[in-house]
Amino acid sequence: MIDRYIKAERFLNYLLIFLLPTQLALHFWPPFAFVFGIRVNYLAPTIYATDVLFFLLFVPWAIKTRSRLWTWIKKNAVYIGFFLVFASTNIFFSISPLPTLYEWAKVTEFGLFAFYVWVRREVFGSGSAQTSLFLSLTIFSIIGVVQFLEGKTIGGIMYYLGERSFNLSTPGIALISIGGRIFLRAYSTLPHPNALAGFLAVGTLMLSGVYIKKVFSVKTIGLLIILAALILTFSLAAFVAAVFCLVLYLIMTKLTAGKNMVSVLVLLFFVLSLFLPGISKYLLSLQINFNQSIGQRLDLAVISGNVISSRFFIGTGLNTFVINEAEGIVTNSHLWLLQPVHNIYLLAMSEAGIGGVLLLYILFSKMINGALIHERTGLFLAILFIMVTGLFDHYWLTLQQNSLLLAFLAGNSFSAKS
Repeated sequence: MIDRYIKAERFLNYLLIFLLPTQLALHFWPPFAFVFGIRVNYLAPTIYATDVLFFLLFVPWAIKTRSRLWTWIKKNAVYIGFFLVFASTNIFFSISPLPTLYEWAKVTEFGLFAFYVWVRREVFGSGSAQTSLFLSLTIFSIIGVVQFLEGKTIGGIMYYLGERSFNLSTPGIALISIGGRIFLRAYSTLPHPNALAGFLAVGTLMLSGVYIKKVFSVKTIGLLIILAALILTFSLAAFVAAVFCLVLYLIMTKLTAGKNMVSVLVLLFFVLSLFLPGISKYLLSLQINFNQSIGQRLDLAVISGNVISSRFFIGTGLNTFVINEAEGIVTNSHLWLLQPVHNIYLLAMSEAGIGGVLLLYILFSKMINGALIHERTGLFLAILFIMVTGLFDHYWLTLQQNSLLLAFLAGNSFSAKS
């Protein structure tokens, strides 16, 4: 009976890994989820299928191991206390406390998931867990490839994996022009092709150092499908990050001091981001006709600079950037963008102040150190990929699927074994 329970529980853990890309969820629309009458997904409290599955696994495990868990809590009481005080302060001084409270609940969930992966490394570091992730990447990539070929979503049973319904004529959908013909960029079950590109790249890098050592036919087919889906997202930021990671990896293998560059590089990402609002403001003042994507990013960077200057120490509260944005459009745009700044460092600084960006710096530093100490190159490159794409987009901190993958990567980095 006990063996059956253990097998069933392990299966559900592997199922959770497999379902990380899904966005099947129940959305709630309280008044604070609207900005001037417009529904904003980022503000809406949402219960995802992955949330339910995680807590169905975590709560019984926590009860079963409560004695050992309590010992760990007492040992780390100072850090936990700091987190609670910081979160409470951010909520109290937030310009909209309810969205901030919800977002801190999500941050706590992702933290618990990373902790759960770290503590249960015998499960999440196993070959079965890696196989589950590989199958997930392959199957969800197939969905994205079919969407590109069909010019629309698949529908039917895919709804239960979180696939939304759209086609080439749906307003606001991400398209690409090739040879004068319009194609739908691959979405799979994620909210945007850029998010899918990040998910596929990081997931594959996580497997590259251990799981994909000896490539045989089945793995080769899966890798080709994943690569095809990644290309069909047409995510420029993902392609730039991939090239950057490859170049840095080659440098690290050639230079004995290569690893010492990493800590400087991590700090450089944060410093460059803090200069971005000023650079963006200057570029916009030149009245250059930027394309829509670049123009929006510059607009949002300038808005983040205004927010940071007004709330440098405490921020405006997690999950409030869109609320600030409605009053901060800085160019002649006649439509509100209603999305966070496309830079995770600026987003952390805007919403959580200097303390928030410091916590993000500590997180990335510890993840990188864990990967390097245990010589897990795949994990290191996955972390670096997140940091580079984080310069151009926000999905690692704002979307359920990517945030869960980041937490999964963090848990694996802390418990990395050669």
